[in-house]
Amino acid sequence: MTRLLARSGLRRPASLLALAAAFTAAVPALAATSPADEATPEAASARIRPVAGVLVTSTAGKSNGIFKNPDGSTVTGSLGGRYEAFAGAEFPVDPNGLALRLTAGLHVSATMTTSNGGSERFTRIPLEATLWYPLNDKLRIGGGARYSLRARFSGAGGKTSDHLSPMPSLVLGVGYQLLPHLLLEGRYVYERFEQYGGADVEASHWGLGLTAIY
Repeated sequence: MTRLLARSGLRRPASLLALAAAFTAAVPALAATSPADEATPEAASARIRPVAGVLVTSTAGKSNGIFKNPDGSTVTGSLGGRYEAFAGAEFPVDPNGLALRLTAGLHVSATMTTSNGGSERFTRIPLEATLWYPLNDKLRIGGGARYSLRARFSGAGGKTSDHLSPMPSLVLGVGYQLLPHLLLEGRYVYERFEQYGGADVEASHWGLGLTAIY
């Protein structure tokens, strides 16, 4: 009887030690695979994302205009082209991926010809607020409003824009993800400027370019 008790007393501590060791090894494994510790797509996208892009723009429709310079010469050309660069940020709106993009940029027209043989360009600083929604993992669509500041001509037409007032514009866009942080984006902008003492000036244009989002 004494031998049996002694034999049982020796086995019980060994069993407890083995059980404790197994439990200790299992706890880190359970903690490592806990779903609460894994990043979800919603958590990863629910943050402000810097954005920057460049576009090549082209006139949409007949938007050539004739403008009179302070020196008496005239300049002829389109306000819709040619290059645009912008930067800003995207702000998450809901868990489904809807985002608000706020940007400021610089839009420079193609070279225009003047009646005195010179050349000029038309520049403005567009401010845009657009909403973007993902249709799937690659494709997204967007739309919103645009307003251009400091619209002016270069050269002899430096003050010509004193007679041009920007009007709120409509922006429609589509984006396709080429790389994790790079999109190919296309857009259409319905844009006009109010001309003092004359008809509105058309500045609508198409655009195609690359946008980086981080």
